[in-house]
Amino acid sequence: MNRALRTLLENHRPAAAPLATTLDLYRELQAATPDSLRYLLRDLFETNTYWELGTKQATAKQLQPGTWQVTLAVRARKAVVDSAGGEREVPMHDWVEVGVFAPAEKGEPSGQPLYLRKHRLRSGQQTITVPVKRQPTRAGLDPYHLLIDLQREDNLKDIGS
Repeated sequence: MNRALRTLLENHRPAAAPLATTLDLYRELQAATPDSLRYLLRDLFETNTYWELGTKQATAKQLQPGTWQVTLAVRARKAVVDSAGGEREVPMHDWVEVGVFAPAEKGEPSGQPLYLRKHRLRSGQQTITVPVKRQPTRAGLDPYHLLIDLQREDNLKDIGS
């Protein structure tokens, strides 16, 4: 992203012609994006795509002192809406951030992330298991809402033992 913006600014300096357009930005983003992530540009810029991500259940068990295993039961769905409003489900095999969080300290809105990494998710139900070094309290998918999800409130769940 930074490289694309830097190139755009270099090629379209303020007060110089031609001024940059959104199409210029998109071309720079395409040039800077690796092939493995091109699908995301298409989903975010070319089509009206949204995701339905949800965490059904989050559990944690202590394996030994300083090691916890967090297991998430999740579901994922991806859909595209056409110009007439018709929705069509499309296969999902996307990178989605998975987060596990510590208890919130006094005055904090949420706890510090204990685990925050992208996982390849496919359409449907699946289970994700990750290790953490402290006892977690919340976990789920796309915790910072980077993807367009119409029901974001089910992305994270409180962890049960």
